[in-house]
Amino acid sequence: MRIPLQLICFSILILGIVPGFAQTAGSDPKPLQEEGESHRDGKSLDREYYEYYFKTLPNPDIVEKAKLEYNLIRHLKLEMRKRDPDKMTPEELKKVTSASVKYERVFEDSIWMRGIRSQMKYLKFKEYMYIVVYEKYYCFVSYEVNPARYIQEPFQVQLVFQKESIFNTTLPSP
Repeated sequence: MRIPLQLICFSILILGIVPGFAQTAGSDPKPLQEEGESHRDGKSLDREYYEYYFKTLPNPDIVEKAKLEYNLIRHLKLEMRKRDPDKMTPEELKKVTSASVKYERVFEDSIWMRGIRSQMKYLKFKEYMYIVVYEKYYCFVSYEVNPARYIQEPFQVQLVFQKESIFNTTLPSP
């Protein structure tokens, strides 16, 4: 007697579930609905997020160039202010920008750098060395770590410029 009662309950349950599956399997394709939100044309939010992420990534070349120019110009200004305080007023230092400065990375195997090494024996060559030029000021700057990646202090700075008179040297006020 127990078996037919269980069989009847089981068959009612199966018959109640199967029509639900039949309706969903044969229905027309409609926009996907998940928890009250619909996705248009099968385009999902994860794809939109992925595309937006790559559109908003910063360009690392621009960031590295800005850091390199910041490091080079900052140390050029500091050295010019120390070595030529008469001409380097705050107004003149404001004119030193990335547009008015030329710079280039130099390597120790260059014939010119070998000449500089033989003349200025106190210069220590590192992996990251730059020559920065602003008007009559030529500055050699060397770094231990890549200055395009980190804002940092240089390992060594050497400024060379032509003074109006080599015999008139004024010391800066303390």
